[in-house]
Amino acid sequence: MLLFLLPVAAMAERRIALILGNDAYDQVPALEKAVADATAISETLAAQGFETVTATDASRRQMNRSISEFTGMLQPGDTAVLFFAGHGVEIDGENYLLPTDIVAPGSGERDFIKSESIALSTLLDRVRSTGARTTIAIIDACRNNPFQSTTGRSIGGTRGLGRITAPQGTFVIFSAGAGQLALDELTEDEDAANSVFTRTLLPRLTQPDLELRALVADLRTEVRDLARSVNHQQFPAYYDELLGDFYFASAAAPFPAGGAPEPTPADNMRADFDLARSIGTAEAMQEFLDRYAGREDEFTYRMALQLKEPQVAATPANPPSEPPRETDRRAIIRETQTALNAAGCSAGSADGIAGPRTRQALRSFIAETGADLRVEQLGTKAMLRTVKEHGSAACSTPRAQASDTPASAPGTATLNIAGTWQFRASCPLFIKTTGSVRYARTGANSYRGVLNDSLGQTATVQVKQSGQSLKLTLYWPHVTTYANGTLAADGNSYSDVGSNGCNATAWRTG
Repeated sequence: MLLFLLPVAAMAERRIALILGNDAYDQVPALEKAVADATAISETLAAQGFETVTATDASRRQMNRSISEFTGMLQPGDTAVLFFAGHGVEIDGENYLLPTDIVAPGSGERDFIKSESIALSTLLDRVRSTGARTTIAIIDACRNNPFQSTTGRSIGGTRGLGRITAPQGTFVIFSAGAGQLALDELTEDEDAANSVFTRTLLPRLTQPDLELRALVADLRTEVRDLARSVNHQQFPAYYDELLGDFYFASAAAPFPAGGAPEPTPADNMRADFDLARSIGTAEAMQEFLDRYAGREDEFTYRMALQLKEPQVAATPANPPSEPPRETDRRAIIRETQTALNAAGCSAGSADGIAGPRTRQALRSFIAETGADLRVEQLGTKAMLRTVKEHGSAACSTPRAQASDTPASAPGTATLNIAGTWQFRASCPLFIKTTGSVRYARTGANSYRGVLNDSLGQTATVQVKQSGQSLKLTLYWPHVTTYANGTLAADGNSYSDVGSNGCNATAWRTG
């Protein structure tokens, strides 16, 4: 039996990567750095022990052949990593990765583009069907819409990719937020081989003991700061449905005989630049510039000059103490986890990692207490203070019995929203949606429901009721939104305004 199980255990530890990079597009604008990005990622992952399938400047047939080879290698329990650099476009809520032989369409030929491209959600589903335990998808495809200049109406959005719903066990990273443009370069004369996103990602893939979520948090900040240095908005988006933690590099490799290699001057300069940027003050950046005076032509020095000016403007006359480092944030998360556990919210072990269980515990805490918090505030002192102030048993208070429900005045309708409702909503960017939600009572003045809309999205809804006033918290797969509503006097309709700018009207159907 032991001999039989050994090969299975070994297979479960395999890490396999598919890397695709397309520059040489036939009929849409060519790119310059996607192939270099894919090549660098492939070499880096291979050095980390990944088996790799790599294709560059691939046609649709070549991309599909590589995908088939990749999925054919995957077995239940494996780790799968996808990396794509090239053109991508969002059409009707789906993101498509474009092969090099994509044909520029005529006006409005959306279905043609869909059939000739690779749908990201379909690719993720194919990986999931192999039984892979963990899937990491990294998509550096948020360039300008390559079909924007076609005759007539454009195909897809103006730029970038759209939000997605990641399957369970999947972590997806986009090089820019929804609707944002990802930069290939910061200045026309820079000599960097890779795009802004990929050059920032590469060194983190080999950093020992760097958990994926911490990697992404630091990566997003650096990409945002680099983009701001040229007055551009680029903030990578991520979608986390991962189960547990993930590390590209689990432990520091031992130095070869003879000790550690001596760092080169370029290594020292980059390390000092990273330190000055992490401190975040004009004085720290000026110290870096003074130390490396005489190397003004190098890219790192020019970046420091560009970053220094915004910092000077932002530095107050009496600067505050140095902002908390990552270690401080992790300590705050550990304290918050301890406080959540004391409140009965089941945050798991106090390890300082903002994993799915911790975030769910926070959602439960917010829903039960009505605290004015967002899950994104995890790791801040304000969050920790609020959790501690509510004391113990916040998530374990016994539910109120039905007899606790306030009696209605004679001749008036019972203001009880339990039941089935239809709704319609108008949101920013001219988005309109309809759908349904069914509420069940969970306490004297609280309800829980599941919402489904016409865009294919599902959310869990928590409602706190006070007379005709409603406070709604909507837990979407990748974001939490809030709304204030007013229930009609007859209890059969309500309207609300959300923190995302959506205005909704709902009416009872059952």
